[in-house]
Amino acid sequence: MYSLTHTFKSNKKKGKHFSNSYPNNNIMAESPTPIENIVPEKKKKRKKKLLGFPGVMWAQLSPLNESKYFKENYGEDNYSLLLRATDDSRSAIVYVKDGTIKIEQIKNKPEFVKPAKKATTAGITADTETFLKFGMGTVKPIPAILSGQLKLRGVFKVLRFKKYFGILRRIKLEKKAALEAQKQA
Repeated sequence: MYSLTHTFKSNKKKGKHFSNSYPNNNIMAESPTPIENIVPEKKKKRKKKLLGFPGVMWAQLSPLNESKYFKENYGEDNYSLLLRATDDSRSAIVYVKDGTIKIEQIKNKPEFVKPAKKATTAGITADTETFLKFGMGTVKPIPAILSGQLKLRGVFKVLRFKKYFGILRRIKLEKKAALEAQKQA
């Protein structure tokens, strides 16, 4: 007859026995573990770090989110802009709403860029250097467009966006003046 304390042939030499009696049969008598300890904690979603061209754009534009002048004068702006760098593997979608700027990074491939073009109200396509020069005002837009270095869609929104770089220059000058005033004091 087969018993629950049967010793298997392969384990006979080792002396291992299997039975229905466990060393700690009073498991149910113990207090149950609180559910908080069983359920794993939800991981906080980490914000993706912007790389390449979108990272450069965020580094340039992020001070606007802290500017009172920008919020007062451009707080009603509400549009999105596709910034496509021809020399980078990433493009940026800039969302301007309620006096804040947010940037989303997408791959610079047609399957990602085409839907983004349809979803945004304006766009700029250029290489990174030309785009930054355009924003800072050192490249004249008409010759750059005629030469093919710069492509614009939604010209009025793009011109509005270009004004933000003037605000950034103003912010930098104010910070520089404040530092000089501290040094003199």
